[in-house]
Amino acid sequence: MKKILIFSASIGNGHNQAAKAMQESLAGKGYSSMIIDTLEYISPTFHKILLESYTNLLKLSPKTWGRIYHNSEKTRFFDMNVFVNKLLANKLKKLINSVEPDAFVATHPFASCMLSVLKGRNEWMMPIYTVITDYTIHPSWINHHINYYFIAHEQLFYLVDIYRKDYQKFKPFGIPIMKKFREPVNEEEVYKKFSISPDRKTLILSGGGLGLGPMEQVLQGLEQIEHPLQTLVLTGLNEKLYAKVSGRTYRHKVIPLTYIDNFHECLHVADLIVTKSGGLTTAEVLSKQVPMIVYNPLPGQEERNSHFLLNNGCAVHAQVTEQLIYFIEELLHDPTKADYMRRMAQLVAKPDAAEHICQFIMADLEATARQPDFTQR
Repeated sequence: MKKILIFSASIGNGHNQAAKAMQESLAGKGYSSMIIDTLEYISPTFHKILLESYTNLLKLSPKTWGRIYHNSEKTRFFDMNVFVNKLLANKLKKLINSVEPDAFVATHPFASCMLSVLKGRNEWMMPIYTVITDYTIHPSWINHHINYYFIAHEQLFYLVDIYRKDYQKFKPFGIPIMKKFREPVNEEEVYKKFSISPDRKTLILSGGGLGLGPMEQVLQGLEQIEHPLQTLVLTGLNEKLYAKVSGRTYRHKVIPLTYIDNFHECLHVADLIVTKSGGLTTAEVLSKQVPMIVYNPLPGQEERNSHFLLNNGCAVHAQVTEQLIYFIEELLHDPTKADYMRRMAQLVAKPDAAEHICQFIMADLEATARQPDFTQR
């Protein structure tokens, strides 16, 4: 049985979700795999510091994060090779040698870079496959010794040109999501689970895994809407937001939900979603063809994702709360525009991405195994 080590990082929930989708698909094909939360495994203390710093930066100064992101598109803001060599390599190497995997999959740029450094230094032959989890290609994902990159869409090949990389190494199979997003859902049970009515329009208000964004302000704006409405508010890990929403009464029905594992069910009954356009969330919403309003995306990767959606007619972008409320009313009551966005989503969605990526990896490993080993002659 082939063994695959999947390296992710808990810096943004999407990377772990992509790793889980890969593990699920590999298991369905008889492959054994293990997910490693890379930074947590190497140094829990460093991981905690980095995660808290990243989270605080996004909350307190998203524009600063945007400047870091855009500047690092031109040049890396620190040398990961030196960082890995001095602090991180030995522990990862010990794990890899003990498992003896047939291949690596990386769903975070840190992990991809670390594996690249280790492979180059130790002359490992095992292939590295990097899964890029946004609708863009940031140069931090691009490293030496990576066999293949799996990107979100064919439209991103212009970035491959900009970086002057080999087209053959980039496969536009999509961002991997769990198979439940393409499986049938018992609609009646979902309505009962959330205590909502099929006779009312259903809106999802999502702030990503961290529950970021001015959700309270948006809920206040929804009070202006006359038509009956029910809103699923996804507060993620933001406990304070969940408590505030739970403790208030609203004109329309509001159901606050903490971190959930049934987002596919929420999408199944939704008429519209307000989202920050994280990479995995975008892939999941596209798979269910729910019209999107992008609101308050983070400068950087979410901003790039929103450009992809807008260019393909899958979303509109609200700059301020007043414009957001206008778009919500328009899309909930104009089936022509909402249906157009659904059709556009269907054209660019890749719900089978995990399957296609795993099929490619299997074929590549089998082809490599058939090649003669001249080192034994």
